[in-house]
Amino acid sequence: MYLSETSALRLKELGFKRTYYIDEIAPFDFYKVNEEEWVLGGRILPEGDLLAPSDITIKGTWLPSLTDLMTWLADNNYTYTLECKERGHGYVVQALDSEGNTTKGKGGTAELAFSKVIEHILKSTR
Repeated sequence: MYLSETSALRLKELGFKRTYYIDEIAPFDFYKVNEEEWVLGGRILPEGDLLAPSDITIKGTWLPSLTDLMTWLADNNYTYTLECKERGHGYVVQALDSEGNTTKGKGGTAELAFSKVIEHILKSTR
């Protein structure tokens, strides 16, 4: 559903940003603040109206969702596959760039596998 705080902070440090709702806060965002995990909630259309207190987004850590991670890859011209290993053995994501280079990430959750791929891509472009 969404990344752990540790993984989210690693991606943030490498410059990861969402490629839609750029520099905005969305009602479907997840945050962690003071050992509590929040989904902001509220109205999405015709304009956003958040239910969570503003302190959550100001003091908290944004926890990217699986959709955030998948969209980032697509919007940065990567195609990818997600493979589910045997039950209990995790996931593998393979991302392919426009030049045919492959990056692989493994994790116990799909979110973690995607996060590892993006982390590798961001590190390699620094």
